[in-house]
Amino acid sequence: MKILISEIEKKENKKDILNFSEIIEEFNNEKPVTAKLEVEVLDTTIILTGKIHAEVNLTCDMCLKDFTKVLDFNVKEAYTRYNLNEGYNAEYEVKSNNFTEDLNGSDEIDITDFIYQCVILHIPNKLVCDINCKGDEKLSEYLNTTKTDPRLEIFKNIKIEKDK
Repeated sequence: MKILISEIEKKENKKDILNFSEIIEEFNNEKPVTAKLEVEVLDTTIILTGKIHAEVNLTCDMCLKDFTKVLDFNVKEAYTRYNLNEGYNAEYEVKSNNFTEDLNGSDEIDITDFIYQCVILHIPNKLVCDINCKGDEKLSEYLNTTKTDPRLEIFKNIKIEKDK
């Protein structure tokens, strides 16, 4: 789903509400990702704010079972039509208001890609199906056994003489 900035600018208050509901194939899910976003055009800046709901199919890092993670979160993203860095030839300090997506003069924003990126960034690094998951029995057994490399056995028999 793409939105045209010029269409939003034609509205009286230069704002629009978008209701997004699409199945994003990369999440291997039959339920659509939903979002309610407000788009506001301010001169050269476009602000997207709203709430996203997604159910993502994942695999537990501990027990390797599939599970579904429900994600509900708020988003706020700023886009600028023109390159903010044009006048800077040298290094400069990045401040909090410099974190904007540059559209390079484009008149459209890909909402599907924006929502996909937001969902990916909200998936936790450690994927665990349950807070009390102890992993599967084979994993526990493997982690509790001490294995040594047979090639290193020779070092057990080395005798080191101390200097007198």
